[in-house]
Amino acid sequence: MFSHFVFGSNDPGRAETFYAAVLPLLGFARLGGDAEGFAYAHANGLPRVVVARPADGRPVARANGYHVAFHAADEETVRRFHAAALAAGGSDEGGPGLRLVYAPDYYGAYVRDSDGNKLQAVTYPGGRKAGPGGDVVSHITLGSNDLIRSGAFYEPLLKTLGFVRLPAEETDAEDYAYGHAGCSLPIVFPQKTFDGRPATPGHGSHAVLLAPSRQAVAAFHREGLRLGGGDFAAPADCRDGGPPGYGAGIADPEGNAVFARCPTAPG
Repeated sequence: MFSHFVFGSNDPGRAETFYAAVLPLLGFARLGGDAEGFAYAHANGLPRVVVARPADGRPVARANGYHVAFHAADEETVRRFHAAALAAGGSDEGGPGLRLVYAPDYYGAYVRDSDGNKLQAVTYPGGRKAGPGGDVVSHITLGSNDLIRSGAFYEPLLKTLGFVRLPAEETDAEDYAYGHAGCSLPIVFPQKTFDGRPATPGHGSHAVLLAPSRQAVAAFHREGLRLGGGDFAAPADCRDGGPPGYGAGIADPEGNAVFARCPTAPG
């Protein structure tokens, strides 16, 4: 479901201490980097994690409502993820434990990196059915101030990539969840913020969804504009530390950046 995630950093050198501590626990290995950033890839090939300075030179600003939840192998990995994050300069957003408000077997921990980007490790002892993209990622949340408006935007937008609205299995009936039909992860959740403050877009960080073809990327962009989204990037060949591909980017009603990309052969 996901090609890669970009986490913006004002100081990639400092950020690397954090990511070198937590990503290997989740099955990622470093690909390479320079003064502008670095990248990790999962053992399965995808997704990748890219940590880099924003290309436009503006400072990173953290979003309120956006975070990435990686699927951990077990509860011990969640505990190790949390401890390693704090030891490497991250901050605590919620220690390891069951979150019964989501599900009886939802065991997770939340942290922020040195630039304020929010990450989670979560495991489900009861098991979850994963979609074609595998179970490396559990879900992402995209902050919303109006779930009905967000649902009206994301349902047709994500349909262009082959994703459907799912029954809300981990949250209350107000929520909107999108993914592979019949599967419980990975999921895209437009969601109200956890702290009750308004959802706000960040700068420098975004998720990149896998598209099945160049035609799907073009349809994603076209549909996003038709629905009133902002134009972040017109369909084009691109490479931003993620795998080579053809992609496009849209801003949702809150200003969150969401990208779609289909891979292309190297060369």
